[in-house]
Amino acid sequence: MPTYKLTYFDLRARGECVRMMAAIGGIELEEVRVAFDEWPDYLKSKGASLVSISQHFLEAPFDALPVLEVDGVKVPQTLAILRYFVREAGYAGPDNLTAAVADALADQYADFVMAFLPWHIVNAGFAPGDKASCFIKLGRYFGQWINKIRTPSTIRPTLRREPSISRTLRRRSRSTIDARSSTGWYAGTPDITHADVFIASSLEWLSRMDKHRDVIFEGFPLMEAHYHKFFDHPKLEKYLAERPEAVF
Repeated sequence: MPTYKLTYFDLRARGECVRMMAAIGGIELEEVRVAFDEWPDYLKSKGASLVSISQHFLEAPFDALPVLEVDGVKVPQTLAILRYFVREAGYAGPDNLTAAVADALADQYADFVMAFLPWHIVNAGFAPGDKASCFIKLGRYFGQWINKIRTPSTIRPTLRREPSISRTLRRRSRSTIDARSSTGWYAGTPDITHADVFIASSLEWLSRMDKHRDVIFEGFPLMEAHYHKFFDHPKLEKYLAERPEAVF
């Protein structure tokens, strides 16, 4: 049987979907949790002395975490790792077409997360930066909603409203939010797929950074129902009860 070792920060964030999938799939997972505050030092040191930097970063393909090692073979990228685990554990869907539907949902949501995150972490106070500049860049992804914003006088009142995740979801993720099935899982499968794991886990850590977290599902009853259904999964109960606390 293969041995699995996951290296990621001492956060939930993009590593949590992998941990959750391992718990649901009954996959024994060795974990290396790296202090997040080491990462800026690593980035500054690139091309210079690496003496004081964690060896975990030096061994990370693409200079990024998470990384999964399977019998010594390193697999980077969150969704690649997650898809590998769902196939290993039998949760990829009953056929290739269903797996492709789940892939599409997970990939679309990953696009949303990567577009939204730079503004979100600045707006939530987790990183320094210019909110207005980040917000305009966000508009390039979300389209006409923000493209109408042109001048500082219109940017400032918009930023004062500090849109929450739910407002932003309403503008772009309509196809994901309105995904309907008779089973309550996004790809219409009898049990979870990687789409369910990735979307629910991403919503959890993004919402922990949002001061409006108590209303993020306002207007989205299907997504809220799915979120609670996922976190009530019987195979997650033990993991959720025992996992370490994290900032996000």
